[in-house]
Amino acid sequence: MRTYAWHFFIAAAVYWMIPVAMAQSTPSPAPVDPAVETGIRLAVADFNNSDFAGALEQLQALYAEFPNLAPPRIVLAQWFAQANLGEAVRSSLEMATDETPDDPEAYILLGEILLRQRYLTAAELLLETAKVKLADYNVNPERKELMESSWLRNAITLAETRGQWEVMLILLDRAGTQEGETPTLLRQKGIALFQLERDTEALAQFTRADTLAKDSAEPDTGLPAEAALAQLYQLRGDKENVQKYLAEALQKYPASREVVVLSIQSRINEDQLEDARTLAENLLTENPAWQPAKRLLATIALYLGNYGEAEKLFQELILDSPADEQIANGLALAQAEQDDPQKLQRALEYAGENVRRNQQESDYWATLGWVLYKADQLEASGQALRQAAATGRVNAATAYYLARLAMQTGQIAEAVQFLEAALSTPAPFAKRRDAVRLLEVLKR
Repeated sequence: MRTYAWHFFIAAAVYWMIPVAMAQSTPSPAPVDPAVETGIRLAVADFNNSDFAGALEQLQALYAEFPNLAPPRIVLAQWFAQANLGEAVRSSLEMATDETPDDPEAYILLGEILLRQRYLTAAELLLETAKVKLADYNVNPERKELMESSWLRNAITLAETRGQWEVMLILLDRAGTQEGETPTLLRQKGIALFQLERDTEALAQFTRADTLAKDSAEPDTGLPAEAALAQLYQLRGDKENVQKYLAEALQKYPASREVVVLSIQSRINEDQLEDARTLAENLLTENPAWQPAKRLLATIALYLGNYGEAEKLFQELILDSPADEQIANGLALAQAEQDDPQKLQRALEYAGENVRRNQQESDYWATLGWVLYKADQLEASGQALRQAAATGRVNAATAYYLARLAMQTGQIAEAVQFLEAALSTPAPFAKRRDAVRLLEVLKR
């Protein structure tokens, strides 16, 4: 019989039976009716024994007596989520819209699920329905407040995903009125203002966020103002301001790992690999157990063609994270470049396994194609690279691999086109320097 550890959840469930996912700003629990607490414990016990029908019956009986609680299917959906039963979550929420159609929460949570899956139109329709039902909901003021907060959070995410910056600002102002200023809301507002090219106002919001975070007892995971601006200018392609704000960020926050990482990534983007390596080595020396630092150094070694060093670092990383497919991808690329049949065979295994797990991931198909090329299996290489291109996204690395394959079959003009395509984007990739040299040779 499968058992779930629910004792940590009962206290949260008792208070108005609001799902944990929504209770981000839950007030201190009010006294709970003993009948409610008893009923929840009985439902939890049934759920722990995989008696989902029994748990539902207990919740339905509670809801009939205490209609200010969350509907039974909503609570059950939350428990399914905690048990990682994804299909049951969706099914339970769908049934909630039928059994308790006037309650907004199922629509909000279904909208959130679809938003995460990037079904934006469907998510928007569900959130609009939830908005109407929220306006009419008056059973439980505390629960309504939490649902409004959840709705706003999702509406803000939807507006940001769609690039509706003016709408996003309006929603953020509303959230600020309801919740007060927070570093997160201010930084989101800074992003929206920046996208509207109101850069000075954006900087003011990021700076205000830093001030609030400094005075708060809560841990802050946001980038400092200057680093946040540098990141946004990077997306805009404004190299001058990227360098300006990164320099300011490093000067003000030399011990910030996040700022140093951003500086390393900027140097990688500008093909300043030697400088990036120095920063990454220092970062790893200061933080020897921090995987992101080791991952950066491994990537830089791969880009510099230091394949033995890259292999060593990726192997250390994969021991800690054996299921990390990006690490396995880097390890395959490093092993394939070395004149060692055993390492090449292991590279084929890593690349093949990544493809088996991720049939739609073009990067992994491209890596498999390149490893097959290095193994002199040109026909299979061509098939894998065509599959990478068939996914609809031919990135710079894939274009380079296709160029090398074209050269092997004497299609020089086609190889030149692929190399020009690879170098037409500023995006960094492991073979950029090789691509530059090869194109110069072919154009002579």
